[in-house]
Amino acid sequence: MDFTKQKLERGISEYKLGNLDRAVYYLSQAMEMEETSEVLFYLGLIYSQRNQISEALSYFYRSVQTDPNYGNPCNEIGVILLRLGREKEAVYWLKKSISCKINDAIHIPLFNLATLYKLWNRPERSLQYLYKALEFAPDFEQAILLRDEILSCKE
Repeated sequence: MDFTKQKLERGISEYKLGNLDRAVYYLSQAMEMEETSEVLFYLGLIYSQRNQISEALSYFYRSVQTDPNYGNPCNEIGVILLRLGREKEAVYWLKKSISCKINDAIHIPLFNLATLYKLWNRPERSLQYLYKALEFAPDFEQAILLRDEILSCKE
């Protein structure tokens, strides 16, 4: 295994353990050798968790520039834009995430879109995205709950 891949995997491992400073250390080492979309994505996640939104967005945008087919950073951009009240921009990024060839958890942007359409009082559209999310992750509890909530309101 090459140096960059080792540092990336160690950085991801530290991130998942909640050791954000260590994760940044290893991911930064990996990035010194090669700036990959995955390294940039995880750095964006860390800065997002630290509520350093402009830094997080910067890393996510760079991740997308590095690999436009990587959907994970597109979803994160969409989520941040939703939190900032920039809903129409968020829709663009969430839909982009869904259309990307590489997406570790495609049910997440589908669920995020369903949530947004529910907020916009568009239950039919919301249900379309929920059903798609549940095709990919049948046990996705949040999607099941939201679907049931919307269906109970329609009765």
